[in-house]
This record gives sequence, structure tokens and C-alpha cells, in this order.
Amino acid sequence: MADRGRESMASAAENDDEARPAHDDADAAYGEALVLAELAPRELWSRVALIVGLCVGGGFLASGIYDYTHVGRPKGLAANLSLGVGAALVPATLALLLTLRGKSRDRRRLIELYGVADQRGKSEQALRGRRAGWMTVCVLALCLALIFLAGGLGQAFSSDPYEEPDPTVYGALLAWGAIMTAAGCAGIAKARRFRPNGSAIGGSSAQPRLMRSSARLAPGAGLYTRLGSRPAAPHRLSPRLHARIERLSEPAAVALATAVTLVGCGLAAATMLVPRYVGGGRPLFWVLMVLTGGYLFCLLMELTHYGPRRRYLLLVIFAGIALMPISAYGYSTSVLLERGEWVHVEVTAVHHHAKGGPTCDLRPSGKGGAVSDDDLDISCDGNEAGDALWVYADPRGEAAPLRSQPTGLTGFFVGWGITSGVLVSCAVGAALYGHRRRRELGLNTRDTTETTEGNR
Repeated sequence: MADRGRESMASAAENDDEARPAHDDADAAYGEALVLAELAPRELWSRVALIVGLCVGGGFLASGIYDYTHVGRPKGLAANLSLGVGAALVPATLALLLTLRGKSRDRRRLIELYGVADQRGKSEQALRGRRAGWMTVCVLALCLALIFLAGGLGQAFSSDPYEEPDPTVYGALLAWGAIMTAAGCAGIAKARRFRPNGSAIGGSSAQPRLMRSSARLAPGAGLYTRLGSRPAAPHRLSPRLHARIERLSEPAAVALATAVTLVGCGLAAATMLVPRYVGGGRPLFWVLMVLTGGYLFCLLMELTHYGPRRRYLLLVIFAGIALMPISAYGYSTSVLLERGEWVHVEVTAVHHHAKGGPTCDLRPSGKGGAVSDDDLDISCDGNEAGDALWVYADPRGEAAPLRSQPTGLTGFFVGWGITSGVLVSCAVGAALYGHRRRRELGLNTRDTTETTEGNR
């Protein structure tokens, strides 16, 4: 009887060992299906449709508010309909987006629970294709965000006294830019979170759980949990420089973040000042503008790598984008201050737009200063074709004409100072957060070395 009991226990153990790999394979297959469902095309296009609906609803709200706050605009059925449609679309789309976010969070928790096997063959190709689709749509969203933010900030900082900035118009543009930026960043983070693993390890049936455990214990895995993977950064091209940055103390990290951020702010100021005092005109301005944009993008990558906290990174994105139109405004104002002249022009055509004030095409009449560009345009209100007026224009045509002479660069310095302060504050916050998280996770090699020497 005892021998029969031992034989039955041994056979049960063997059956359990055979069943465990099959159970692990089923878990890994379920996790893989969840990953593909998380990046499914219907998930992408449903979010795109809801975000477009949110922007359309905001546009309807802005249109209704514009009609009610401007004299001469219709305030009947059209304005009420705009307000009603906007008031219905905005909360409905937000509620649906929050619902999708909750479902996505539940799927991510199940993926962490069951793990994912190493993707091979068709599953890897499907995952790469879906990630490419998400990344493409998100990059397009960020490009639209840049256009909306530049347009909104350009109108908000407009200095033309004959056309005051309209809060309804530039507020809607800035809101669209914020929505597109948030959507693009969230989509890129989702796509980067699920990357196909090309380094397969053998063909063991217990491989999925082993891979999941090793991923949790990988150095630095806890620092980039929300990003999905270690982000790229220019300093990682040099292993020696990367090792030095990882060994930085907290004061050194803060000082380095402040210094590199101030360099970017200085480049934005140089974009306005250098073409005026050194020469080079519009070509040098665009070269410096591209250089400033590239440097600020590299700064964002470095801050994302060292201190990946979303609130700081989003503020860095907004402030970096805001520096571009502020620099352009400062350059055009400085050009007019240096060599602007009063020019007598004649209105040749008036263009009325659905939103915003009318614009007039101008032709110099020969009186006053001479300009190289015979086709000028300016915002106008109350003028008709054939009217004559004076504008303050640049003889070389490198700056748009104004109805009044600019008095100084106060607007530029105020805008530049605010955005620079936001950038430096966010860089310092990211450096403090990144150093603290590295110390908590045991990734700061300097602290580790000092602790080891102290124990000895």
C-alpha cells in the first residue's frame, strides 16, 4: 500500500510539472493578445475620433461665445446652436475618453499580471505595424499642436493697436494646441510601452515568466515604468559621458540642468538680437530659429531621460514652443525699431474672413519711405478699396508692416522672461526628481560607492 501511495504521488508531481509549462504558455498567449488589443486600430481611431470631436466641440463653444461678445455678430439661432452643440460635445467626448482610459488601464494591469512571451514571426510584425501606426498619428498630432500653439501665441502677443488680440480666437487655438499635445504625448508613451523584444532566449516553455521576472529586476526599470522603455538622449552616444552624468551629485545635477536650459533661453534671445546687431537678416534669423528648436528638442530628450516626470516635461514642451513665436515677434519689432519708416499706401483690396477682422492688400503710393515689396497686407477695420493710409514698414520687407510705430521691446522681454523662468524651473524640478528616484532605486553610482566605502 505504501509503495502504491508513493507511485501515485510521483505520477501526480510529474503531471503537475507537465501542466505548469502549458499554463505558462496560455498566460503568455493571453498577455500577447492583450498587447495587440491595446494597440488595435479600432483603439487608435476611436481616440482620434473623440479627440477631433473634443476640438470640434471647443470650436463650437468658441464660435458661440464670439458671436455673443462681438458687436454686429448674429445672436439668434446660429449662436445658440453653436453653444448647444459645443456644450454637448465637450463633456460627452471627455467622458468617453475617460472610459477608454479606464479600459486601457485594466488591460495594462492584466498584461503585467500574465506577462508576454518573446514575439516572433507574425505576432512581432503585427506589433511593429500597430506601433508604427500609433507613432505616425501621434507625430501628426504634435505637428498640429505646434501650428495651433504658434498661431494662438502669435495672436495673443500681437501689438497692432487697430486689432486687439481676441481672447476667444487665441484661446481656442491654445486649447486645441494643448489637446493635441496631450494626445500626441500620451499616444507615443503608449506605443513605446509595448516594444517587440528581439532578443529571444531559447525555447523553454517556462520562458515567459522568467522574462517577466528579469524585466522587473532590470536596472533602471522602475525609473521609466510610465514611459515603457528607456528614452533616447544625445549624451548616451558617449558611454563615458553617460557614466559621469549617472554619478552626478544632487547639486551638480541641478547646476547642469540650469546651465543647459539657460543656454537654450540664450539662443532664443540671440535669435532676436544677433540678426539685428551683427547682420545677416532673415536668412540668419531662420538659421538661428532652427538651431534653437533643435537644441530645445535635445534638452527635452535629456530631461526626459534624467527626470521623467510628466508635469515637468509637458511644461517644457509648452514653454519651448512658446519661445518660437516670441523670438519671431521680437525680431520683427527690433527690425522696425532699427530701420522702420512711415510709408503712404493705398488699399487695393479688402478681404473679409468668417472669424477675425478683415485684412487689406496695400500698394505703396510713392509718398514717404520706399519699400522693396510692392505687395503688402495688414489687418484693417473700416477701410475700403481706394482708401489711403500710412503704415510703419521695413524698407527691406523683412518685417510685417504696422499701423503704429513700435515703442520698444518690453513685450518680448516680458514673454521671454516668463517662458525662460518656466523652462529653468521645470529643468531644476526634473533634475531633483531624477536624482531622488535614482537614489531610491539604487542607481546613483556615486551614492552607492560612498555607502560601500563607509561600510568598509
